Amino acid sequence: RFYHFIRLLYESDARLLKCNRKGKSMIFTKVDALVKDIDVDKYHIETVILSSDDLNKKIIRVKSDHGNEFGIRLDKGQKLQNGSAFFIDDHHVLAIGVESQDLIVISPKDMDEMGITAHILGNTHKPIEVKDAKIYLEVDPVVEQVLTQKEIAYTIEEVVLDKPLRHVNLTAHEH
Repeated sequence: RFYHFIRLLYESDARLLKCNRKGKSMIFTKVDALVKDIDVDKYHIETVILSSDDLNKKIIRVKSDHGNEFGIRLDKGQKLQNGSAFFIDDHHVLAIGVESQDLIVISPKDMDEMGITAHILGNTHKPIEVKDAKIYLEVDPVVEQVLTQKEIAYTIEEVVLDKPLRHVNLTAHEH
């Protein structure tokens, strides 16, 4: 099965290569830059809109707003995020955008409420994002019921995430 998967992957790559402009490889293995760091006046920008879940994928095929297909097979340590950019050539860039989605947004009023909320959400094992003193997670009726029962205020907001929601990993160690 593994070899079948590899064969399909290479056949997929071959189909992508046949579709390329000017015979250039259109399989990206690393994020070249972030859109915010590029002088966008110097490039023609093609965009792809992904779900936040797609940002977790290491191998993905995408179709730009111009109808061009690209393959992304990220090297180890590389991650997609909202605004990731790939240089197609000297004049063209593929930019990754993330579609908005409805999320539960919790703005704890103090550290005590933050601790209680973190404990409750930790017990649900839901992926979250903490940013700017707010907690973001996918809409879930069970979580909403628990938050309401514990009298923790929350809102449902349409949000564009820069990075995918993630599970908290207490064993991870980074420098």
